[in-house]
Amino acid sequence: MSALPCPHLSISLHTAAILTGRSVRTWQRRIEEGLVPRLGSGVRALVPFEAVQQSMEGVPGEAANAWSAQDVQTLVRADQGEALAQAQMGSQFALLALRGAAPATPPAPGHDAGRIAHYFLERAAEQAQADAMHWLGLLYAAGLGPTGDASDADADTSNNAMALMWIAKAAAHGHAIARQQLAALLPNLPNLPNLPAGGQA
Repeated sequence: MSALPCPHLSISLHTAAILTGRSVRTWQRRIEEGLVPRLGSGVRALVPFEAVQQSMEGVPGEAANAWSAQDVQTLVRADQGEALAQAQMGSQFALLALRGAAPATPPAPGHDAGRIAHYFLERAAEQAQADAMHWLGLLYAAGLGPTGDASDADADTSNNAMALMWIAKAAAHGHAIARQQLAALLPNLPNLPNLPAGGQA
């Protein structure tokens, strides 16, 4: 991802809050104080991505300054509710989270790639996006649930259960890798029904 300015693209306050670790109220206050322009009409306030990007300093890895024009356009589509774009954004942050899962690289406060990944992936999964379901399963399997301490035994049990649930849901929606993983995890289950690839349950 190479940094390209995209001043004409905007995202919602909620997505800005998720990306920066700042609250929606903080973004509202910044608009009221004239520090950030309010875009959009009606109830849904939007802010320019450029303002959000400037507030992402301190994000671990490449996430803050390495947004290509295509990445920003995908983010805008994800913010608008497009399931495929949400899955793509979620998978990018999931990769960052999984790379940072090693004990030697703790995430920066307020900028948790796993939390951002969950935000986008859960929205895509709500729209039956099988790749998003699979990514959620991988995050939980790595101990990267949205809350709690992965070193806690109860959190481990919960993460494992959630990983299995999301992988099973992805498999039920035709995700080929999830089907293979589920078959390997649960060899005593009867054969999984044949579902169309990438398909609907």
